[in-house]
Amino acid sequence: MTRKILKGLALFLVLDIVLLLIYGFVQYPKAKGEQHFVAERIIYAPKDHVWEIIADVGNYHEVTASNIHHVEIVEGQGLGMKRVCSAPDGSSWEETCTVWKPGKEFQFKVDTQKEDYPFPLKSLSGSWIVETVSPLQTRLLLDFTYEFKSPFLSGYFLSLGMKQAKRDTEYLLDNWQRLAESKSQISKSTL
Repeated sequence: MTRKILKGLALFLVLDIVLLLIYGFVQYPKAKGEQHFVAERIIYAPKDHVWEIIADVGNYHEVTASNIHHVEIVEGQGLGMKRVCSAPDGSSWEETCTVWKPGKEFQFKVDTQKEDYPFPLKSLSGSWIVETVSPLQTRLLLDFTYEFKSPFLSGYFLSLGMKQAKRDTEYLLDNWQRLAESKSQISKSTL
C-alpha cells in the first residue's frame, strides 16, 4: 500500500514538472527579451503635490504594498542616489537613480547582478512620470522595464508575477492618490 502511495506521489510530481515546463514553453515568447509593465492613474491634485509625494523615495515603504518592508537611502540625492530596499523576508536589493528631473520624472535601475539578488530577473528599472492634465489633475505614469534571466522557466513566473505586480501597483497608486488628494483638500481649505 505504501509503495502505491509513493508511486502515485512520484507520478504526480513528474506530471507537475512536465506541466510546468509545457506552460513555460508556451509562455516563452512572452517572457523573452525586455518587457514592460505600465500603470497609470489620474489624480485629482496639482502636479506639485503629486510630485512631492512620489519623490519622497526614502519613505517608499510607507505607502507601498507588502513586498517592501524598508527603504534606506545609502548615498546621495537626486541623480546618482542609491537606495536599498528590503522585503519582509529579509532579502534586499540596491537601486540607483538614473534620471532625476524635479517635478517631472525620476528613474531607478535595480542592481540585479548581485549574487544575492532575490528575483529571477536579468534587468529591472522603473520610471515615475508626472504630467499636468489640468491645474487640479495630474497623470501619474509608472513604467517598469524588466528582462528575465531564463525566459523559458520564467514563463511560469510571468503570469503569477503580473497578477502580484498589478495588485501591488494598484495598492501603491491608491495610497499615493489618497495622500495627494487629501493634501490638495488641505491646501484648498487654507485658501
